[in-house]
Amino acid sequence: METSQHRFVSADRNVPGNFEPVRSAVVTADRVELPLYRWPTGEAPRATVALIHGLAEHAGRYAPLAARLNAAGIELLAVDLRGHGEAPGKRAYVERFDDYLLDAQALLDAAAQNHSHTQVPLFLMGHSMGGAVAALHTIEQAASAGDGRGEPGSRIKLSGLILSSPALAPGRDVPGWMLRLSQVISRLWPNFPAMKIDAALLSRVQSVVDANRSDPLVHHGPIPARTGAELLLAMARIERGRAQLRVPLLVYHGTADKLTEPQGSQAFGQHAGSPDKTLRLYEGSFHETMNDQDRDRVIGDLIEWIDQHLSPAR
Repeated sequence: METSQHRFVSADRNVPGNFEPVRSAVVTADRVELPLYRWPTGEAPRATVALIHGLAEHAGRYAPLAARLNAAGIELLAVDLRGHGEAPGKRAYVERFDDYLLDAQALLDAAAQNHSHTQVPLFLMGHSMGGAVAALHTIEQAASAGDGRGEPGSRIKLSGLILSSPALAPGRDVPGWMLRLSQVISRLWPNFPAMKIDAALLSRVQSVVDANRSDPLVHHGPIPARTGAELLLAMARIERGRAQLRVPLLVYHGTADKLTEPQGSQAFGQHAGSPDKTLRLYEGSFHETMNDQDRDRVIGDLIEWIDQHLSPAR
């Protein structure tokens, strides 16, 4: 049963548009029920974007993006990852990173089923930690396609992979001993409060920062050590597997991002196996380029790239 009764706090209250998604739910392979949000277009969509949000936030923050995509004839679907938003689970905690891959698969299944009788191009998009989830999921699917692993129908054809300020590498100033210690702490004290996300680093637009700080569905507390350690392990897996990618790829990042590493995006773009790949760096932009001062340009570039890749995947 779908509903559209819930009202979200926008990332920026000054952005016009219809923020109300059609709400339903999906169930993952390990039987976790996740909220599903769909921002449909008025007519048949030209494309569908399945979006995975970042650490400690939730899908509803992408309503302004949905408004822009809808105006271009592009549908947006998203879930709250387990432990985020209105999804069940300990806040911002994941026992193993592969649990997030199950969430991503459930989202893609829902997106594919939504247009099962048509050939609407489907793009997987991830922001920040969600970029790591999207990248690793796509790499794992490419690997299973190559060696015949996986259940029939588990691999959904993508028209493109889109990574927004992805968390693909540790900070360049983080010493190796600290990275190794994080794995020890994760095993011994998985709930150790490892870090907090400073909302002031999200955007140069104060209304975005204020909206994030007042959003009750954003996790404002510390990030557990287990989650951070699992993300670091996922980064290593992505680095090992990125050469296997063949799907069209768009990666973009703000050069002034202090929450995820722009050089990680550069390295990923350089070494990814995709023959069709685009890397865009936005000078001076903070972590949330789509909510920052040059958001119109960033989202315009995103829509233009999607327009250039609208042929259904084969």
